[in-house]
Amino acid sequence: MPVHTDMRGDQTYQIPFAAYPAVRLMLLMMTGITSAHYLSISAQITLIGFFTFTLLWLSSEFLFRRWKVLTAGRISVLLYFFMIFSASSALFSVLSEGDRNNVIKAELLSLYEWENAEISGLVTGTGRSGTGRNVYEVKVTEIRFYDGVHWKESWNIRLYGAESSPPSVQQGSKIQAEIRFYSFPEQRNPHEFDYGGWLLDHGFSAHGELLELTEHTPARNLLSWAPAREAVQRNADTLFESDHAHLAKALLLGYKEDLTPDTRQEFARAGLSHIMAVSGLHVGFIVAPFWLLIPYLWGSKTGKWLGLILLTTLLLGYAGITGFSPSVSRASLMAWLLCYGKLFHKIRNSVNLTAVAAIIILMIQPQQLFDVGFQLSFSAVFIILLLMPEAQRLIPQKYRYGFIGGFISIILVSIVVQAGLFPILVAYFGEFSIIGPAANALVVPILSFTVPVGLLFVLLSPLLPAMLHAGAVPVQFSLDWIHSVASALGGQAYSYITVEQATLPLFLVWIFAIFFIASIRIPTYRWKMLIGLLLSLNFLIAERIIHHPEYKKLEITVLDVGQGDAIHVQTPGGKHLLIDAGRWSPMNNSGRQVLIPYFEHLGINRLDAVFLSHPHADHIGGMPDLIESIDIDVIYQSDYDYDSAIYARYMELAEEFSVPVKYPVAGDMIGIDPAIRIFVIGPEADTRRDPNPNNHSLSLKLVYGQKHFLFSGDAEVRQERQMADRYGDFLRSHFYKVGHHASNTSSTELFMQYVEPEISVASLAFQNRFGHPGRDAVNRLHQFSEHQKYTSLSGGMVFISDGSGIEKREWRYLRF
Repeated sequence: MPVHTDMRGDQTYQIPFAAYPAVRLMLLMMTGITSAHYLSISAQITLIGFFTFTLLWLSSEFLFRRWKVLTAGRISVLLYFFMIFSASSALFSVLSEGDRNNVIKAELLSLYEWENAEISGLVTGTGRSGTGRNVYEVKVTEIRFYDGVHWKESWNIRLYGAESSPPSVQQGSKIQAEIRFYSFPEQRNPHEFDYGGWLLDHGFSAHGELLELTEHTPARNLLSWAPAREAVQRNADTLFESDHAHLAKALLLGYKEDLTPDTRQEFARAGLSHIMAVSGLHVGFIVAPFWLLIPYLWGSKTGKWLGLILLTTLLLGYAGITGFSPSVSRASLMAWLLCYGKLFHKIRNSVNLTAVAAIIILMIQPQQLFDVGFQLSFSAVFIILLLMPEAQRLIPQKYRYGFIGGFISIILVSIVVQAGLFPILVAYFGEFSIIGPAANALVVPILSFTVPVGLLFVLLSPLLPAMLHAGAVPVQFSLDWIHSVASALGGQAYSYITVEQATLPLFLVWIFAIFFIASIRIPTYRWKMLIGLLLSLNFLIAERIIHHPEYKKLEITVLDVGQGDAIHVQTPGGKHLLIDAGRWSPMNNSGRQVLIPYFEHLGINRLDAVFLSHPHADHIGGMPDLIESIDIDVIYQSDYDYDSAIYARYMELAEEFSVPVKYPVAGDMIGIDPAIRIFVIGPEADTRRDPNPNNHSLSLKLVYGQKHFLFSGDAEVRQERQMADRYGDFLRSHFYKVGHHASNTSSTELFMQYVEPEISVASLAFQNRFGHPGRDAVNRLHQFSEHQKYTSLSGGMVFISDGSGIEKREWRYLRF
């Protein structure tokens, strides 16, 4: 143990920083990459900085050291740190230029949305989408547009084909094809997956449909793993029954395309999604037999090199048949370094070797630092290495090294990893599995048999098909068990919790808590880490107090549901209101596609009130799914009785689920949260029945502090005149949800001269068949309101008010 004796003769523990050179380099690289990323430092500046610090370091190391040895040594170390920092920044900035070019190319190609073109290129990857369509990743070398434009610049596109697309199109194939460009995907609502961002992050400038394969040259690259990978997948399909084959390919090979979204969600909420990622757990099972052979190999030079070749072949082969996914590549690299260290009697410091693996990956692709898989993988490994030694001390000595100790260790590893990764899981997914330790305890021991045996049977099945098909029955039983555990535990509401977005103080608490536990037996550092932990906890509490005062802010989210309306209102007192429920169509509806995922993302399982302005399908479309999925206290709606299947369906469901339906009229007030007031300003009671449901819209004015918010549904000329005549200046509002999707028949001059909003927001689809927004309506909105927003252009929008002001909150990540 490294110790230091002070002047009083006391000995204190000193961390041997010199024993962790890779950790220091890793941290410097991460700091440099992070700085370049968030400060948007140009490649030129970072390169100048790198060459400057390199020259200064060389001068200090080889020139100044002759005169001032001690001073030059200290300066040299400092300059060396800056050199590594600037080198990492430069590497990231230079490689990021390619990402910027992808954005530029995406903007150019967006001019040809929904148009056809002919391309030539190389297939760099294949797969299958969640809807069952074949997916082809193509590096385009030449493209011809039908307007005569001919472009020979290289770029990448992700294409989708039919299930009947040619199976011979494999990775490495050269193709010529007719394609159709899709509209480049945008993240339309705060909760949605940013598919467009994912495409850009993975180097794709466009996506589209493979219409026709006009020429195809099969792959002839002998070094390609694609044929072997596809052959192994076919072996799995042959060896196992259909349902088992899908799960087997996911667990053994990381091929999850055949799994249903529900199955994936069950595994995620049970804390078992990591077993389908083909990462360190799987590589450990594969390498375990080799690890036991090492003592028999290290006795001779020939044995060492034979073992190294065997190890490399084993890891390279498994990485190849799993598609060289980032997770298995990281795990294979770490396993290779650890086994190499043991085989050749090198220093086997696991923390240092893990840092070496991270350095190698960051040198090849520094953008990996911001990949959730990279962060989860390395965080999990470091957490295990730092915390498990202390956690295992909880196991009684007599059980620690036996079967019982091994079983308890599995549970402890799961608890340590799940708890240790809490901030990262919350930051990216907003959910945290609380059933994970129990699920892992039931699954991981079984997996230690399923992975090596199942993979061996899959590889050998063409040689001994009959025997191995019978022998695979125990593997199928284990697959049934794993799936039943995921389904039983992950399908329950108590299996996970939804947590608000992680903040910086929470990450500080996380870091200091890990190091406090790791240093629990080192008094000098234990108290320092404890002080840091307590300070971080104070920062976290202060942050909560500042951002969550007794009276919270009013939050209004205008969701993008296409040609329809859906507005979520979170009141200062924490109540959740929904104004309209989006649209319905034969293929989908806003409830299933937008609202339910949105509420699940926020952890909302109960709505205090739903307001339905009128019974048209573009305002009530999501109600049947909502009633079946979320508790609703009460529905307020227009009294217009409408003859439609969707209207009849949700009214039946409201009765079935005992949801009261009320019909407020102008002059009523609705009390939900004492911090706000809700005035009903339409429809009028006891008026002549207008055949147009739009003119019976439930219209509301919400008041919070000094700010007023107006929601008029689809009210048109007649109802707007009624409200103007009755309420006059009372209509004046700071926020106006534009009536009838900015149709020319709404937002009339008589009405708008009373409202005069600061902010007008219209909900509508881009290039819709109704011609919304109307030119006249747009002119009137521009005349009477200061700011005009349209979901067709901006997507979903979030507005925050503290009662004295309104601000629009940006939720999108701006690229470059």
